[in-house]
Amino acid sequence: METKMFHTISRVARSIRLRRAENDLRQLPDHMLKDIGISRSEISFAVRERNYRRT
Repeated sequence: METKMFHTISRVARSIRLRRAENDLRQLPDHMLKDIGISRSEISFAVRERNYRRT
């Protein structure tokens, strides 16, 4: 039972971290996003995909 609770808490914490990262990136101006290699439409995908690499 503790393991299930741990995984649930872990998922919630990860979700919060990802949401914060997305929000932080959305606050950046477009030229700064371009400097780091992502467009505004790619923010969510870039944050959530571990192996995100723009080609």
